[in-house]
Amino acid sequence: MTETKITAAAVYRNGCLVKRTGTVRLQPGTQQIRLTGLSASVDENSLRLSVPAGVSGSNVQIEHPTREQQQEAVRELSQKLARLQSTIQSREKLAALWEANADFSQKESLSIEEMSAYLEKLPERLETISRELTELKEQKDKLTREYNEARQKAALPFVSAELSADAAGEYPVELSYRDYQAFWNPVYEIHSGEDSDSLKLRLRAQISQNTGEDWENVALTLFSGNPSVSGTIPELNSAHIRFYVPEPVMKRKTTALFGGAMMKAARAVEDSAVAECEVMDEACEAPAMAMNTVIAGGGSTSKGETMTEYALNGLWDIRKGQEILCDIRTDLLPCRYHVVAVPKLSEDAYLAAEVKTSELEEMQGTPAAVYLKGAFAGNVVLEPDMTKESYDLSLGVDESVKVKRVQKKRHTSQLLLKGQKKTEYEYELTLTSRKEKEVSVSVTDQLPIPDDKTIQVEAQELSGAVREEDTGLLRWTFPLAPGETKTLTLAYSVSWPKDKLTEEIQVRI
Repeated sequence: MTETKITAAAVYRNGCLVKRTGTVRLQPGTQQIRLTGLSASVDENSLRLSVPAGVSGSNVQIEHPTREQQQEAVRELSQKLARLQSTIQSREKLAALWEANADFSQKESLSIEEMSAYLEKLPERLETISRELTELKEQKDKLTREYNEARQKAALPFVSAELSADAAGEYPVELSYRDYQAFWNPVYEIHSGEDSDSLKLRLRAQISQNTGEDWENVALTLFSGNPSVSGTIPELNSAHIRFYVPEPVMKRKTTALFGGAMMKAARAVEDSAVAECEVMDEACEAPAMAMNTVIAGGGSTSKGETMTEYALNGLWDIRKGQEILCDIRTDLLPCRYHVVAVPKLSEDAYLAAEVKTSELEEMQGTPAAVYLKGAFAGNVVLEPDMTKESYDLSLGVDESVKVKRVQKKRHTSQLLLKGQKKTEYEYELTLTSRKEKEVSVSVTDQLPIPDDKTIQVEAQELSGAVREEDTGLLRWTFPLAPGETKTLTLAYSVSWPKDKLTEEIQVRI
């Protein structure tokens, strides 16, 4: 048996590639060796054995020890534990005997002097036995831990191989295999001062190590990829499109009472005109970041063909079942600070840093903790659209800018000559700054997009907004001075055939 030791680990987002090294003593010719130290979670299909020049190998396979082999490995410790337990029991019996002999009710032949002498010795003897028992039990606890560790180690798989050497000597060997019980997750922090034209983006790695063994003096490399994800290129099957034929609906005669109720309901719905459909997604909060002891890291970063590699400096110690948080790198990103408001969805204004989306390519759907001037400001989830040049990275709610959206008008009328109904809408958007300096503000609203050509949407007042025809989005960008209030007006109308009910009109917002 040759013991191997883990010397390096390449940790992926799911699993790791472990490298173990050891030294074997070989004689000329072919002999069988056994290499121990593998973890219980080793991926047997990924095992590789490397040998130096002058040595060749064959029949490399992973084996599991038999019950007899496991018992033999812990036989000596088991015997020591049994002897220690026997000694403890004998001391406990001796203490019980000393206490039992202190009962003189059945010993009338003893004199008072003999009984007094026995009682004087009893406390000292019991105290001595108690100290011995304490020491013996501590030894037992320690030996029990050693025994349990030895049992776990004896049950671990080992590598057997046939090696042929040209000459006698000691030769280094290397084992590598995958283990899915170690992985890492990126932890991002955004540090901003709001007084400059840049922000700091700090990347940390939260490494979890559950392989069942302690890593000591191990070289660590982190990879951004996940080798367990299938690399098979998907293939498209043919797609067909056909006319939709609705199933026939059985009609029944409507009674006068029922029909009257339906007509009233239809008129009520019709009078309500085309209701503006507002959709608000639930707020997406990033989970609170689990704070662990931070270990200074750093190292080199290189981009490969399919993933990014982070080679950490120095050697690392990670105990089994431990999680560590280590620094990888800190980037300084150019940005433009401004305030973003979407009054239709929220009365909050948000401080944002506009950065290039290319700088956030690795952070799609990733949570990040935000720090403003060193103070924790909350968590955000980064969702950059890589098809766009820039991205507004949210730095949290800006309480120094107040936003309000009020509906000033909603009027429905009938256009008799055109056979249409028309609803006019008017909204007033107000923004007030309480900042001590001028700030750039970006406001977003929208016009509804008709899905049917018989529905017409006409803009009446947009207060100079830039309109995107295909999306209906309206954008205003302007400076806001300290204490200044800016008012925007959004007015538009929606027309549709008067014989249509609102249920038949789908308005996408």
